[in-house]
Amino acid sequence: MSSDTMQALVFTDIRKMELQNVARPQISAPDDVLIRVRAVGVCGSDLHGYTGQTGRRIPPMIMGHEASGVVEEVGPAVTNVKPGDRVAVLPVVFCGQCAPCKEGKASLCTNRRLLGVGKGLGAYAEWLVWSARSTYRIPDNVSFEQAAFAEPMGVCLHALRLANIKPYDNVALVGSGPIGLLTLAILRTLGPRHIFVSDVSDDRLAVARSLGANVTINPSREDARAVVDAHTDGLGADVSIEAVGVSVTAQAAIDLTKNGGTVVWIGNNQKRIEIDMQSVVTRELRVQGSYAMNDVDFTRALAMIADGAVDVQPLISRRAELAEGENLFDELLQDQSVIKCVFTMKGSE
Repeated sequence: MSSDTMQALVFTDIRKMELQNVARPQISAPDDVLIRVRAVGVCGSDLHGYTGQTGRRIPPMIMGHEASGVVEEVGPAVTNVKPGDRVAVLPVVFCGQCAPCKEGKASLCTNRRLLGVGKGLGAYAEWLVWSARSTYRIPDNVSFEQAAFAEPMGVCLHALRLANIKPYDNVALVGSGPIGLLTLAILRTLGPRHIFVSDVSDDRLAVARSLGANVTINPSREDARAVVDAHTDGLGADVSIEAVGVSVTAQAAIDLTKNGGTVVWIGNNQKRIEIDMQSVVTRELRVQGSYAMNDVDFTRALAMIADGAVDVQPLISRRAELAEGENLFDELLQDQSVIKCVFTMKGSE
C-alpha cells in the first residue's frame, strides 16, 4: 500500500461496510494535526446510522468519533501538541464566536464541525486529520483504549451537569447500554441516596450492580414505578435520566420521576417519539435535553479516567480490527451481550 493511501472502513450504503484503500488525509489548515489512530470505540449512534435509523450518517462516508492515537505531524500554528504525543480526540470543533459559544454553551455551537457524522471523514481508519484545538494529550497512565472513552464519558458528564443532581437525591437511569453504564459510574461519585437502573437485559443489569447500582429493575417482569416507590416513600425519583432514545424508555423516565422532578434525555435514537404530555404538564416535570459535550466535560472525563474515579475497562466486551468491520456491525446489532466494542490498531497496547 502506498504511503499516500490507508485502510479505512467505509460506510458505502445502508447496512453495508467495506474495508477500502483510500487517500490518506493531509494537513490543510495551520492548526491541523495528523494522527495515527490507535483505538476507536463503536458508538450506538454509529450502529443506528448503519441501519439508516437516524439519518445522521450519509453514505459514502467514514464513521468513528471516539478516538485516540499518536500525533504524526502538526500544522505551523499548532502549539499544544507535538509529533509523538499520545492524544485523545474531542470529535467536535467549536467556533468560539457564535452566541452559544460566547454564552458558555459550546455544545450548542451553531458552527460546530463534527467528526464521523454526516458525510465527513471519521476515525474508522488508520489516519485522521483533525484540529489541534480539539486534540488533548493523554495522561501517561491512561491507555489508548481508555482514552477512547473520554468522548462518551464527556457526554455523560454533560448530562449530569444539566441534571443538577444534589447529594442524597434518588436517581433513576433508564437504559444500561454504554452511555447508561458510564453515567452510572460517574453518578456514584456525586453521592446519591439510591441509584435505580432499569433495563430488559438481566446481563446488563448485573453489570450495573457491579458498577454501584443500588436497585436494578427489569420492566419486562416488574412494575418499575412500584419498585422505585418502595425505596422513596412513594415519591419517585428526584431525577430520571433516559439513555436509550425511544418512546417506551422516554415515557418510562417520566413515569419514574416524582412530581416536580427532572427528566434528562441523553438518548438520541428515534427522531420522533410519543409520550404522555399531560403527565409532564400536570405533574410540573422539567424535561431537559442533553446533547454532546464541551471541552471542559471532555477534559474532566480524561482526568476521571486517569485518577481511577471511573474504571472503563470492564465495559469493553469486544475488541476488533478494521478488517473485521465489514461484518462487525451486524454482529453487534444481533448480540446484545456486547456492551462496548473497540477497534484497536497495531501499536494500541
